[in-house]
Amino acid sequence: MFIKSTLSRFALIFSLIISVAACQQSNQFTLLNGDTKSIEDYQGQWLLVNYWAEWCPPCLKEIPELNALAKDGIQVLAVSYDKLSNQELEKLRQKYQINYPIIATSPMPYLPMERPTGLPANYLFTPSGQMIGPLLGTQTRESFLEIIEKIESSKNSD
Repeated sequence: MFIKSTLSRFALIFSLIISVAACQQSNQFTLLNGDTKSIEDYQGQWLLVNYWAEWCPPCLKEIPELNALAKDGIQVLAVSYDKLSNQELEKLRQKYQINYPIIATSPMPYLPMERPTGLPANYLFTPSGQMIGPLLGTQTRESFLEIIEKIESSKNSD
């Protein structure tokens, strides 16, 4: 009886350890260039996560705005709304001259937000990791910079 209960406890503890380890690994995603990242890697920086699709004209209209934002030093990550292969995503990156990282679809990425119900959809993360969004509809470089400026000025006035 003692051996059976000890083995049962061991099995339970082992399965909990495996579950925790799996959860810790599942909060990561891979970029098309092969780098493995997590949202936490961007702590201390502004991060914009953009959901887009090729069939969405407003999404394509945002690409130059997001390229400009990335040049301004804001971290931008693209997430395909469609389940395209990494090869298809790379072709779209080249075709639309996307100059910021795209999150690969394989392996399946983990992101701390639900898949949006409309496109384009953007999630803005503050340097402290607070998520704002989804910001639905076409955004511009200026609209993002305005949001950032408002948040920064409200912190400075506190």
